[in-house]
Parts: sequence; C-alpha cells; structure tokens
Amino acid sequence: MATFVDLPSGQTALKIDFKPSAKSHAFITDPAYITGFFGPFGCGKTSAGVIKTWLYGQAFPGAKIAALRDTWPNLRDTTRATFFEWLPPGIAGHYHKTDKMFEVYTSQGPFFVYFRHLDSEADITNVLSLELAAAWFDEPQGGVNSRGGVDPGINVKLYQSMLGRIGRQKGYRLPLLWMTGNAPDIAHWIAQEFDYHGEAEPVNPDPDRHLYLGHPEDNVENLEEGWGYYERLERNYGRETPMARRFARGEWISMGMEKPFHPAWIQRWGPGQEIAALPPHYQDDRSGHPGLIVEVGFDPAISEKDTAARSALVVAGQVRHPLMRGRLLILEAIAGHWSVWEQVRQILNAVVRWKARTVRVEDVAYQKALRDILDREAHTRGIHVHIELVKPDGDKLRRANAWSPLVEDGTVLFPTTAAEDLIACMLAVPGDRSKWDPVDAAGLCLRGFPALEAARTRLPGPTVSTPERAQSYALRGGGMPLSAVVTWEKFGARTPDLRGRARGYAQRRPS
Repeated sequence: MATFVDLPSGQTALKIDFKPSAKSHAFITDPAYITGFFGPFGCGKTSAGVIKTWLYGQAFPGAKIAALRDTWPNLRDTTRATFFEWLPPGIAGHYHKTDKMFEVYTSQGPFFVYFRHLDSEADITNVLSLELAAAWFDEPQGGVNSRGGVDPGINVKLYQSMLGRIGRQKGYRLPLLWMTGNAPDIAHWIAQEFDYHGEAEPVNPDPDRHLYLGHPEDNVENLEEGWGYYERLERNYGRETPMARRFARGEWISMGMEKPFHPAWIQRWGPGQEIAALPPHYQDDRSGHPGLIVEVGFDPAISEKDTAARSALVVAGQVRHPLMRGRLLILEAIAGHWSVWEQVRQILNAVVRWKARTVRVEDVAYQKALRDILDREAHTRGIHVHIELVKPDGDKLRRANAWSPLVEDGTVLFPTTAAEDLIACMLAVPGDRSKWDPVDAAGLCLRGFPALEAARTRLPGPTVSTPERAQSYALRGGGMPLSAVVTWEKFGARTPDLRGRARGYAQRRPS
C-alpha cells in the first residue's frame, strides 16, 4: 500500500508496495491506444488498473482520467475501494466527495480521477461532457457475477462514445483507454474489439489494441492463501461448472442464461446447402410442391438520435411440405432509423416483394397507430395483407429464448448472404442492448407461423366408417324422410329429393 518515505536528498516520496506479475506489468506499461486485462479472481486486474491510472497521472500531471463502472454499488464497493487501498485519501491525495473526484498528488502537481457509474442518465450525460485525457473501464463485461446476480456491464454504444471523449483535454496528446475485468463470453463486444477468438494467448493483430489474459498462476504468490484460494473456489463452484471455469480459471465462456443464441447453431440455406434455393413459387398447390408461406415481423422505433434503437424488419417463409419438416427460411432482414412513413414504405415493399400474407407488429404504445396507417396505405395501394398486433412478453430474454430452440435444432435457416446483421445481433444479445430490435422482429415473425400438419396417414385400429355401414344407412327404412331435409321452398326454389341418388352411390361396389 502507499506510505511516505524519506529520500537521501531530504525530500519525502510516496512509496507503493506493488509487485506486479509479468502479465500485469506488461499491461500496465503498454502505451497502446486501447489495452485490456481480463482473467479470473485474484490475478490482480483491478489493482493493475489502479496502478496504470497512477502511472499515467505521474507521466502527465494535470490529466483528467475517468474511472468507470456499470453501477454505483459496484463502483463504490469494488473499484473505488481498491483504488483507495493503493492510494489512500489524505496520503496520496484529497477526495472531493461531492464531485466524486480524487485529486492525486505528484511531485509535478496533481492529476484528477473522476469516479463515474453508467447506469443513470445524469451520470452518463456528465461523463460524456468531460474533456478527458484517458479513461479506465473496470468490469465492463457485466453478466453473471459470483454472487448469483447479474451485472449489466457497459453498453457498447457508451464505450464507443467514450472513445470520442478521451484525448479531448487540451495539452495531452497521448489518449489511452484501458479495461480490466473477469473473462467475458467469446461473443461479447470486448472480444470483437480486440479481435480475440479464444486462442491460448491473444494474437493482437491491431497495433492500437492489445489484450492480456490473466491466469491463476500469474499472481498466486501475492495471494495470502496461495493456490488454496483457487482450490476453495472450485470446491464452492464445482470443478467443471461455468462459474468455476470463468471466475477460477479465467475462461471466456458463455454462462448459459446469458446467451440465447450460439454461433455453432447457425445453419444456412442457399447454393451448396440442403435447401439450395427458394421454391419456384411461394404458394402451396395440390401437386405437393413445397411452396412457402411468407410472413413479416416488424419492431418499430422512433427517435431522432442516431444512437437510439433501430426499427427492424424480418421476412421469413415456411416450407409447408411435410418432407421439409416445416423449415423456416429467413428471406430478408433489414434495420434502420426510419420515420413513420419510411416504416410503412419498407413494410409494404417487403410484402409485395415476397408475396407476404401477414405482417406482425409489436402491440405497445405507438405501434397501435402504425397498424391503422399500414392498413390504410395497403388498401390505397391495392395490397391485400393481414396486419396483426402481437402482445410481447415483458422480458426480452424470454422472447429470444422462445425461438432459440428453432435455431438450435435447424428449423430456422439463414441465407448465405443478406442476414449477417441479424445473425450478429442474435449473437450479441443480451450483452449489447442496442441489438435487440432485429432479434425481437425475428421473434414476432417466426413465432407466428402455424403448426405443420402431418401427412395423411391412416392410424392403426378400428375403422370408424366403412362402405357396409354406409349401405346399411341408405337402405334403412327408405332413408331419411324428406321432412328432415333442409329445403329452400320458402325462397321460391324447389328442393329435389336426392335420396335415391344417395342410395345408388352407397350401393356401388368398387370395380
């Protein structure tokens, strides 16, 4: 921890008794634009973030540095607490409680650390208005935590917005951003940011982005319990459980409940696939041709902000022939920031383009009005389509889990092109909240298809109707009396007695 020591020159200096591992030292001293250090508990991640902040302030006195976390309790109880362990207020500097700003002393003058959480609109606005030299994200990955709860993490849009804030402080020409945390899912935006695909050690192809992976053995000598710490974690979590693999070993894995979709589930239709192309036409006929029933799902959003949620449209067709198991083919998936009339145009153009019979729109708030506009414009253009409002489930993760089994078992197939944005959104949720709209639109579309009817097959067992039974009815007492037959005489039409013809059909024998 930090203590004052007297130097031979008679001056007083602040001594920090920090013993980094080789991996931690490489991360702390790396001057790359964006660096990340992720691993299991106990590998010194947050401490490395603190020391990197301190070294940056030593090199650039007067610098403004943001220390960011997803929620205020996490920031207060973990990030800020660890910061004050290494750099105690009153010794290393002065903490301005009202402003949540720590003024850290150096021999050349102070630097300033702004502690901010990003789960309130006020604090987000405050952060995005700062002119910063550098920023530190602690635990940006979110997800299931070791306490059995779920941390929201840092939204990728906020992270990208922060990239535009660092380096804005005048006179500081080395903008840096560093991240520390537990290992996220391999499909998380953090893995995409560092172009990491699960290798034992990151390749780091981008010179501006360097990722470092912590392991249990890296920092075990600094733990009071040594290896006993990780042995206890595995006893508590179970040796091969996701909790142990993530928090005791530092593996980048999905925590199950986090990810409704996985890359290995994605199957395609198109050239070279089991279904090579669309059927020649989109409607069933009596010849048994595997035609398509086409439907549209639409999740609308209205906002003038480019960073707000997008409106999303997904078109899918169901192959109704029993031999195709009712496969659902994604035909088109698009999204954009559209006005109301642009939304109507996109929907109706898709209806005409794909001969869709039904459009499903989420039944909340403004969407109710959209149905009326759609219905009127469809009649004006002579387009016959059924517009259906669908009440959504309250929980977005539940909506996605309702149709993710269809992707897992190969019922939903994606085209070899034209659906990459939808697939990317599926793999990004729920970590990236901005990706939900195409996923919700796909759910509205796919969950509305009717159940596939079985092929005509006579079940074994007693036959309900036989020719002999029909013949006995025809000959019994001359058949049904004419008075029991519905007639149309009161409408001026004579009802013929067709009982004789019926008896003739019943008595015919097969040739």
